[in-house]
Amino acid sequence: MVVVLSCAAGFPSRPARALDKQGSAHGGDIEGATSGFAFGGNAAFGVSLYNPTYAARPDNSGLALFRYAAHFDLDVIGRRLSIPLDINMFTDRLAIGWWRKPIPSELDVITGVTSTWRLGPGALEGGARIENDRRMDGGGYPPPPDTSPTQTYADVRARYLYSLAAMFPTLAPALRGGDVNGWLTLGWFAYNNGYFARPDNTGLALFRYAVHSEVSLGDRHFAVGLDAIFFTDKLATNVFRPSELDFTPELIGRFDRYEVHLAYERDMPLDQGGLVQQFIYVLASVGF
Repeated sequence: MVVVLSCAAGFPSRPARALDKQGSAHGGDIEGATSGFAFGGNAAFGVSLYNPTYAARPDNSGLALFRYAAHFDLDVIGRRLSIPLDINMFTDRLAIGWWRKPIPSELDVITGVTSTWRLGPGALEGGARIENDRRMDGGGYPPPPDTSPTQTYADVRARYLYSLAAMFPTLAPALRGGDVNGWLTLGWFAYNNGYFARPDNTGLALFRYAVHSEVSLGDRHFAVGLDAIFFTDKLATNVFRPSELDFTPELIGRFDRYEVHLAYERDMPLDQGGLVQQFIYVLASVGF
C-alpha cells in the first residue's frame, strides 16, 4: 500500500505529488540553489470520494476516509544536502461514532537525506530514507503471530528528474507555458522489517521501480499526472520481477501556492491473485 508531497523556501512553489509518500525533494525541480540554508514545504488535506477497499491502517483494517499530510525540506547546503520529512495520517470511515472518523488511524513518517545534481538535460537525486508506518487507534496484523505491529524499512534510491521543456525550448510555448516533466526511480530496500511486497500484506519488498509523468499547460495551472510504482518480493524465486503495481492517474489544478488533485489509486498484485486496494480521492495542498 503506497500512499505523498513537497516544496522549499527560496524556490517557486512546486507540485504536491498525490500519492508517492516519498515525495521528491523540492517537488522534482531540475534547477535550484546549490548552496545556502533554506526551509520550506507544504501541507495537504484529502478526502476519499469512493473507497471500496483502500485500508485505513497498515494491517489492512478499516477504510481510509481523511488524509492529513505534510512535506518539509531542510536544505543544509542547498540542493547538495537536504533533509526531507514526510508525514501522512489516515482516518477510518468505519470507525464507530461520527466523532471518531476524523481521528487518525494510521501514521506514516519518512525521513532521510537527499542530494541533487544537474546531469545532462535533467538532474540526478540520490538519497536514503527510513519509513515507519503504524496504527494509531487499534487493529492487528494477520498471522503469523510474530509479525511486527509496525512496518519499517530503510531504503536507498536514485531518481532521475526530467523536463522536456528544458530539452526542447519550443515545447513550453506550444503548451502555453506548460511542460512534460517527471522522474524515473530505482530503489533498494536495504533493511526491511515488515514492509510488504503486495497489497494483501504478503512477501517483503526488495526493489522499487517508479515512474512519474505529468503534462501541464496554461502556465502549469492545469495538468494531467500519472504515477506507476512497482515493488518486487525478496522472498520470491525471481526477486527482480514486480509483485505489486500502484497505479495513479490524476487531474491537477494550481494557482500560486495552492493545488487541488482529483486522483484514482489502484494497488494490485502482479504475480498472483489477491487483494486489490482502490479509491478515488480529492487532495488540496498549500505550499510555504
